[in-house]
Amino acid sequence: MRMEPVEAAERIIQHDYPDCLLAVLGGSASRGEYNEQSDLDIMVIEREGHDFSRKTLEAHGWIAEIFILSLSSYREYFDEGVIAANPSFQRMIAEGTVLRLMPEGEEVRAEAESDLDYGPLSLTITDINDYRYVLTEYMLDLKSPRSDGEKWFTVHKIAAILCDFVLRVNREWTGEGKTLFRLFNRFDTILGERLETALAAMYRQDDPSVLMAFTEEMLRPYGGKLLIGYEE
Repeated sequence: MRMEPVEAAERIIQHDYPDCLLAVLGGSASRGEYNEQSDLDIMVIEREGHDFSRKTLEAHGWIAEIFILSLSSYREYFDEGVIAANPSFQRMIAEGTVLRLMPEGEEVRAEAESDLDYGPLSLTITDINDYRYVLTEYMLDLKSPRSDGEKWFTVHKIAAILCDFVLRVNREWTGEGKTLFRLFNRFDTILGERLETALAAMYRQDDPSVLMAFTEEMLRPYGGKLLIGYEE
């Protein structure tokens, strides 16, 4: 029988990581948005151990993904997340449900919260031009795909890169997969709805015009499409 997620996560920590400094349940299970396909995402900070490790196990009716950092290594991984504007570890630690918290773990959690509050680094002009160029190339690919498979992959790339660009240029954190769209939609629900409409037109009516126009509109304040004259 499947336990409630917090209780299941607490038992896993008690059994496998009883001496950890910090343990946090993140993801949909922490937010109360889980379903039958959801798993437990658990972040653990230990006093000693490897720089980073990840384990998958089954317990109490759940598949659990355990992400483990040591006290000496977590800052390095935090910094990588800040540089990439995708602080997944900080997000999980700061926003998740605390399962175990020791004084040193409390300091780690405070650092995670501080990183998130500070926000990502601003994009440079070069960064912006890189986004403009890549999106322009993918829009050209979408105009004349060689196959349906190429077309759908191109649409996926445009949607993901565009969301990433809009978030980054507005100094918002980004993410991966479904988290990326959630962050984009949270940043601006109207833009989120418009992107959904554009993707629906593409996937249901095979009409790329809405996505193309939306992408060009998002690029326009930063110089629009870029191809000729681009330098890396």
